[in-house]
Amino acid sequence: MAEPKRIAVVPAYNEEATVAKVLAVLYPLVDELVVVDDGSTDGTRAQIESWLPVDGHARLLTFDQNRGMSAAYHLAFTDLRGRLEAGTLDDRDLVFTVDADGQHELDEFDRLHGITVDEQLDALLVQRDLSTYPPYKRWGNALMSWWATRWAGGVQLRDVESGYRVFRLGALADALEYYRGYRYSETVEVAIVLSRLGYAVRNDVIVPVPVFRSRTRMKDVVIDLVAIPLAAGRVAWRSQSARHPSAATAATAQHEAS
Repeated sequence: MAEPKRIAVVPAYNEEATVAKVLAVLYPLVDELVVVDDGSTDGTRAQIESWLPVDGHARLLTFDQNRGMSAAYHLAFTDLRGRLEAGTLDDRDLVFTVDADGQHELDEFDRLHGITVDEQLDALLVQRDLSTYPPYKRWGNALMSWWATRWAGGVQLRDVESGYRVFRLGALADALEYYRGYRYSETVEVAIVLSRLGYAVRNDVIVPVPVFRSRTRMKDVVIDLVAIPLAAGRVAWRSQSARHPSAATAATAQHEAS
């Protein structure tokens, strides 16, 4: 059986200083690279366009105005799902998410790939080594992960805010039906959705963080805290609806059958 493809998705917003360096290191590690410029107002898009190899395996998707990281991921994931449905990608292919600011340790790429394949995981959510982070960031992450674990249907989530992840494409495509995504909430929502759907999710592989960067604000924290139970509720509601269709739906089906 052929090895799954490696596809990396890199959202970028005002990362002029780092994006080309990250892409240059990442490019030889993957079979395909999808970059999303989220309406950058600095020279990020120009840096990406100058870097893009001619006839290479990298593509650029864009928003003309900033719509947030969740929207950038949704754009790329929806594109990949369409290609999966068209048969040009396989549900076993692996989708890596990597930030454009250099905070994800790409030396760990092969190890993460190996763990995901060997353990037949649907999602490997990296647990970042936060020892160099400010105390308030560590405490906030611990609180968010504790809250997420309460809604994850038995899956222990140790770093639910980590954006360094590996997904099996088939599972990720399924999860798109259940999350909404606003600002940065895609990260926590997809973790909850995949866990609640019963996919094999692991969140305890520790990886160092080369640099500390964070753009999240208190508003984003509140959004994520609310998004977590809402994501769990959508999965529960749809699962319940699938098991117990409404009387109207059942009556309609009976009428059509007769």
